[in-house]
Amino acid sequence: MHVFHSMTLYFLFLFFYIQPKKQIMILTFGWIHAIQRFLSSEPIRSVPVGDDPSHRVRTNFKGKLIEKPGDNLDTLYALIAAAFKKYADQKCLGTREYLGMHTLQPPVKKFGDVKWKSYKEVGDMSVKFGAALRGAGLVPSVDVATLDKMTTPCSIAIFENTCAEWLIASFGAFSQAIIVTTVYSTLGMDAVVDAVQDGVISAMLCNKANLGVLIKRIQDMPTLKTIIYTNDCIAPDQKIDIPVPPAGIKIVAFEEFIASGDTTKYPPNPPKPSSMAVLMYTSGSTGKPKGVVITHAQIVSAIAAGIISLGIRAGDVYLGYLPLAHILELMAEFCMITVGCTICYADPKTLTTKGAYPIGALEQYSPTIMAGVPKIYDVIKKGIEAKVATSSPIAQFLVKTAFQVRSFALRQGYDTPLFKVLVFKKFAKLVGGKLRLALSGGGPLNNEVQDFIRTCFGCPFFQGYGLTETCAGLTIQDPKDLRSGIAGQLLASVEVKLLSTPDISDKAGKPYLSTDRKDVNGNFIYGRGEILVKGGNIALGYYNLPDKTSEVFRSDGFFHTGDIGQFMSDGSIRIVDRAKNLVKLKGGEYIAIENMEMAYGNSTFVDAIAGGICCYGDGDMDRPVAIMQLNVAVAMSWAKEHHVSGDVETIMKSKQLYQAVMADLAKEGKKAGLSHLEGLVAIGLLTEPWTPENGCLTAANKLQRRAVIDKFQVLFEAVKQEGIFA
Repeated sequence: MHVFHSMTLYFLFLFFYIQPKKQIMILTFGWIHAIQRFLSSEPIRSVPVGDDPSHRVRTNFKGKLIEKPGDNLDTLYALIAAAFKKYADQKCLGTREYLGMHTLQPPVKKFGDVKWKSYKEVGDMSVKFGAALRGAGLVPSVDVATLDKMTTPCSIAIFENTCAEWLIASFGAFSQAIIVTTVYSTLGMDAVVDAVQDGVISAMLCNKANLGVLIKRIQDMPTLKTIIYTNDCIAPDQKIDIPVPPAGIKIVAFEEFIASGDTTKYPPNPPKPSSMAVLMYTSGSTGKPKGVVITHAQIVSAIAAGIISLGIRAGDVYLGYLPLAHILELMAEFCMITVGCTICYADPKTLTTKGAYPIGALEQYSPTIMAGVPKIYDVIKKGIEAKVATSSPIAQFLVKTAFQVRSFALRQGYDTPLFKVLVFKKFAKLVGGKLRLALSGGGPLNNEVQDFIRTCFGCPFFQGYGLTETCAGLTIQDPKDLRSGIAGQLLASVEVKLLSTPDISDKAGKPYLSTDRKDVNGNFIYGRGEILVKGGNIALGYYNLPDKTSEVFRSDGFFHTGDIGQFMSDGSIRIVDRAKNLVKLKGGEYIAIENMEMAYGNSTFVDAIAGGICCYGDGDMDRPVAIMQLNVAVAMSWAKEHHVSGDVETIMKSKQLYQAVMADLAKEGKKAGLSHLEGLVAIGLLTEPWTPENGCLTAANKLQRRAVIDKFQVLFEAVKQEGIFA
């Protein structure tokens, strides 16, 4: 750090350290905000339905849940057609030109200029793509969606990474009332074959690199007749032979397919609100993926509510890198298109210069809005901490002080302009320097991570909560709500009620009841229990699975989420447990596995980038255990500091390191308020990463617990024995 900046920060620290609250308020006019906060009461973010306080809707509920963003905007085609016309000349989609691997060690992807497509260009391509689908023999879907097995070729499967072609293909399908069936690009060919067989799929969009494996399994997919390939992340000089297809199978490039579209013969054939829009297969963290049937009206309802809660606006720049086959990314991108934002594409490994040359996607695009899963933000947090750890002790002390002061200031409703310029401006560059809001979804967000990211970047950082079955929409945290661990306020499209779960208890041994008025920490609440949700954005059910559908989709319209929550005093929701992920130990006590992983994942010894930590317990065990990815850099730094010599393998086997890791995990568990039963009695250390490619993570980067256990069976059995006899 520059000497001038170091000295400046040092004197600023001395100034702030003496009665910090008064000094900050004087310098930033925080006393004005303090008076405003004193005079204003706590906002009420939901109101009861009838006389049941545990059954609620959003505060500004007008007697009817929101269904669409405007008149005649009741299908996805209607939304995008209006956007193409309204924002015709604006930038719509941007993609960096991929030039191959750079010779850096380790090698990273090399990129050239950004290629942009305007809204008009995307609209024209979409309509022609839809016409080409009709020319290839696809037909519109039925006007009223059902859960029954399809009998006509009315769906295109998209088996591709997140890219502009993915979105354009979906737009084209919707222009002809054709269904989009999503398949995660990392799920493997068995999942692809199942989707094609189940959906009578006759056309598929895929990457050029996957043509060979598709053709090898073509006999298992007799309905598939047209394969459209993209060149996403294929370098200009990269040679990939296009396989010779069997008779009756056509392989065609994306651009060529669009050029074949005859819009005179096949003009747009808009779908009905009740038509199926998407058949979305879940990422499969438990069992075989289920296909969720979602209609146009259901997605549109979620989009309308999401736009209100997110506060996005025309001109915003959104970074698209999460899987479009996942409901979070699909909903986010449709919200952006509806409002007239620019979407820029990347992949998770090229967000920073660690995976891209000459610069990362965040620096290239400078997004104003970013969505991510908790793991992405955990990786960002640990990356910043690692950089700070390499600086001088004085610089580390000053940065830590700046974090503490700004974190306090933000919670009081103001900022620290000097620290913002001298310290946090450098951190802001890591995400492009223009980020104005960030959203986390797809899983629970750790309190410490949320506070860190919000403090570091100084922008609203909040979480959303939803499932594929709710079109991603259920709650979104109010950007003004700076509490951690809050799932948020209800979307304007849903109503929620809490169902008592007398068989599941909190840490104090008390069951979760909808009549509760105090939680385990003594906070006033409006009930606890399983979250049931009803509204226009609730999916129809599971494709061709009536029994599975009836288990969670009730006849009165409510859907069982499997999550246990509570309404806080302001009417927002906090998730406190997960019915499906509670594990009963030998003594009959329950432990919350996901909660444990979230807490222990904060340890500096845990490598989040490589997959994090996998906790485990069952009815044969007295106490839980874990397998974790060891952060090698942290471990080697620890070894040097504690005079433990040897290479990585030697250090990993040392008793001293094991004890240090266990102590750090225990510290994080205590900090998170885990019960003594959730304390780990043994761990196994790994350096072989868990990835979607090896099956240990889903495509949405969620842990595949069973796959991890199976893959590392020997290590798992060894640590499990420690839990059995604890």
